[in-house]
Amino acid sequence: MENTNCIISENIKNFRKKSSLTQEDLAQKLGVTFQAVSKWENGQSAPDIMFLPELAEIFGCTIDELFSRKVEKNQNSDACAEFPWQDDDVVRGVVCVGRKILQVQNEITDKIVFEIKGDTKSVHSVCSINVCGNVSGGCNAGDGINIEGSLAGGCNCGDGISVGGDLFGGCNCGDSINVGRDLNGGINCGGNVKVGGNVDAEKIKGNVECRDLRCDLIEGNVVCSSVECKHIDGNVTFNN
Repeated sequence: MENTNCIISENIKNFRKKSSLTQEDLAQKLGVTFQAVSKWENGQSAPDIMFLPELAEIFGCTIDELFSRKVEKNQNSDACAEFPWQDDDVVRGVVCVGRKILQVQNEITDKIVFEIKGDTKSVHSVCSINVCGNVSGGCNAGDGINIEGSLAGGCNCGDGISVGGDLFGGCNCGDSINVGRDLNGGINCGGNVKVGGNVDAEKIKGNVECRDLRCDLIEGNVVCSSVECKHIDGNVTFNN
C-alpha cells in the first residue's frame, strides 16, 4: 500500500496547481511558511489535522480526496478507516459522530472542552483546549486555548488564548491574547494583547498592553513602560 504521507503530498501539489496557486499563495492562505508547504509536497512532513479542513476548502475537495479516498459526492461524511495523521507524539482531541471525524467547529464541538491535567508536549484539538500545566511543543485549537502554566512552541486558535506563565514561539488567534508573564514571538490576533511581563516579538497585529516592549512592527495602540519599535501604526501611552 502506498505510504499515506506520499499520497497526501502528491495530492496537495496537484490540487495546488489545479487551483493556480503558488506555494507562497497557499502558505499565505494557511498562515504558514512556504517552506512548510514545500516540505508537505516533498513528503518530508505532513500537514497537521487542523489544516485539513482549510486545505479541502481552498482546493474545493473533500478531506477524503486529499487522501485519494473515493466517496460519493452526495455523502456528507469525512469518515475514514484510519486516522489521517502520522503516528507521532502529538496529543489530539478528536470528536466523532459514529465513524465521522468532526473537523470543523459546529454545535457539537462548541460544547466540548479538551482538558489535560498536568504537563504535556504538543496538543491539538478541534475544540477548546484547557491544560492544567505546561505545554512544551505548541498548541492548536479550533476554538479558545487556556494554559494554566507556560506555553512553548507557539499556538494557533480560532478564539482567544490565555497563558498563566510565559508564551514562547508566537501566537495566531481569532481574539485577544492574555499572558501572565513574558511573551516572545510573532503575534497576530483579532483582539488585544495584554501581557504582565515583557514582550519581544517581530510583529504584533492588535493593541498591546505590557511592561517592556520590543518589536519591529505594531499594528495597533501601545500602553507600556518602555518601547523599542521600528514602526507603530497607533498611539503610544507610557504607564511609568
